[in-house]
Amino acid sequence: MRSRHAALGLAIACALCIISVAHAARAAEVPLQPSQESDADALFRGATDALASGRPVDAIAGYEALGDRGMTNAVISYNRGLAYAARVRAHAEQAGDLGRATAGFEEARDLSHDKTLVADASKALTEVRAEIARRRAHAGDPIELEHGTSFGRSVAGLLGENAWAMVMAFSSIALSIGIAVRVLGKTPRGKVKGTTTAVIASAILIVTSFLVLFAQSTRKSLREGVIITPHARLLDDRHIAKSGLPALPEGARVRLFDHGPEFVRVETSAGQGYLPAASVLPLQR
Repeated sequence: MRSRHAALGLAIACALCIISVAHAARAAEVPLQPSQESDADALFRGATDALASGRPVDAIAGYEALGDRGMTNAVISYNRGLAYAARVRAHAEQAGDLGRATAGFEEARDLSHDKTLVADASKALTEVRAEIARRRAHAGDPIELEHGTSFGRSVAGLLGENAWAMVMAFSSIALSIGIAVRVLGKTPRGKVKGTTTAVIASAILIVTSFLVLFAQSTRKSLREGVIITPHARLLDDRHIAKSGLPALPEGARVRLFDHGPEFVRVETSAGQGYLPAASVLPLQR
């Protein structure tokens, strides 16, 4: 009887763990609503109309004004990327336009859950990076554009936190069933099946618990940005250009660490170093 009560108590405890973790994951994915300005909608419509009518300078001004007001939105980021790319196509390019277009499309991919928008942003990102690579090849520079996806971002993006929580839920249920079968089983074969189920479910539960915590920690702590200056040079601790390293390409995505008013410490494929703060645009999350 004590064994049955223990099995029932463990099953209830597992269920409570499932509810708490799943709730935390859902709450973590609810986007924070920015403070709304009375004319924000009009500003967005004006910028969108300017983009549609071939006035990229006005469109950029509108979308950047929305960003200054704390408006973080995948559509705004995507349209901002289009506006900077349109200014390049209109032969009115300013230094950093391709990098800022890249940042807009990167943000749109990160912020959106709309598969169509993600696909459109990915396609636009490919075209912008192809133009950057063409220019670098013409100048005789290496054309590698990305340092690669960081391990933290790979794990966080492999499955959403809610999906990991669901895996934990099924694992917890399987663990509870396995323990119950092991305790209540009347035959040796049944007890072996219960033990095997419990052991496998426990292993999956431990791994997925770690992945949920790691994904949450990564989402909160991982900060990335895009280089918006052509031919940026990685600097050492004395803020002197490191010798023997090629210039970093505009549009490259880098991980951000210490961000000061003048310099920011970054991680690239060439290692860690410093860049002028004005040459890196942090990505919104």
